[in-house]
Amino acid sequence: MAMTGKTGTMLCVAVVAMLGVTLVACGTRPQAIPAEGMVPVPATGEWIYFADADSDGGSSSIEMTVTQEGGMPAFHFAGEITTMFRHGFAGFGLRPDRATVEFLKAAESVSFMVRGDGQRYSVQIVIPDATEHAYFWFLFDTVADEAIRVVVPIDDPALSGWTGQAEMLRGPTEGLRWQTHESWRPGTFELTVWDVTLYVREGAAAGIRANPMPEMEF
Repeated sequence: MAMTGKTGTMLCVAVVAMLGVTLVACGTRPQAIPAEGMVPVPATGEWIYFADADSDGGSSSIEMTVTQEGGMPAFHFAGEITTMFRHGFAGFGLRPDRATVEFLKAAESVSFMVRGDGQRYSVQIVIPDATEHAYFWFLFDTVADEAIRVVVPIDDPALSGWTGQAEMLRGPTEGLRWQTHESWRPGTFELTVWDVTLYVREGAAAGIRANPMPEMEF
């Protein structure tokens, strides 16, 4: 696997689930892992990372290392957010392979495991046609040093970053992106993500697998 170097008020609910894993759902309603009629599809591609120092003249930093969680590859990110650029930020993303792009366009939800530092973050679906970075975004709170599963309900239009952006989700997408949240900058951060899974209805998943798209360069 290759490596390269406005939000509003939202409700976050934490509940204890099977196997001692905590589910944290942020949004208009608590979410459970989709089950009936859904096919779980692992999201695959290239992991990237970025900070305001790369493009906005800031001095925030981020580093990535690959570790293991539960026998699976896990991606650990740590760094520091400064306010040299007043909207200081850092983040990382999964640049999907072609198959994952097709499943992401059809997905009704996304889940991932995360071990964090007790701070708030956002996960975004990057839409190339969106203006002013008006991506679909979803806030989640981490629990310090505890593994939790976050479920993102893509089909909830109330979670679009700006009015009208939710309709763009069924078109092209450039993948998933996680980013630090403005509520706690400046400061340090540490976050590990693994087991990113898309949930697609059985019929849609079968159709995508029956008609695979050719690989393409991004």
